[in-house]
Amino acid sequence: MENNELTTVETAKDLGLLATEYDRIIEILGRVPNFTELSIFSVMWSEHCSYKNSITWLKTLPKDGPRMLAKAGEENAGLVDLGDGIGCAFKIESHNHPSALEPYQGAATGVGGINRDIFTMGARPIAQLNSLRFGDISLDKTKWLIKGVVKGISHYGNAFGIPTVGGELFFDECYNVNPWLTPSLPVSLRLAKPYRLHPTVLVTLFT
Repeated sequence: MENNELTTVETAKDLGLLATEYDRIIEILGRVPNFTELSIFSVMWSEHCSYKNSITWLKTLPKDGPRMLAKAGEENAGLVDLGDGIGCAFKIESHNHPSALEPYQGAATGVGGINRDIFTMGARPIAQLNSLRFGDISLDKTKWLIKGVVKGISHYGNAFGIPTVGGELFFDECYNVNPWLTPSLPVSLRLAKPYRLHPTVLVTLFT
């Protein structure tokens, strides 16, 4: 389809959008979108970018407390006061569908994303954890995914000198199409006192 051609609800479904979402896009634009516009909406409204399916459940998780210095969604990573001037920043990111399409790059950029978010908190990553789910281990596709994902995680982490100190690995047929990758980084840092929070920058000192 040419980029300037108008789309249909079938085009939207091929891009992973619901019919109701397609109607909403027409309402927002005040007209039928072309292919490029619809493609942009399909990416930005995907589960990967907007958590449109899981956000309901994510909102039920605890995100407040007397030791929370940066709450969920407030900064690039959560930050908890451990006492004695020590804080712990923690970041989790999923890169499921990107890794299903290109396992090496998908996994590597997942690790890169959590590294980035920790760095922007004024901290340095010290360790990495990984929770991985793959499909039937006898399938050639699953073997290809495992090889690429493990390589992507290790290469990106090694480039920063961040060791993987733990994790878990499971296999189930429900992951035959999309693997589940959830890398995470726990970080300790020395906090500046008094604590100061800027709308976009956490002011800290680390050792």
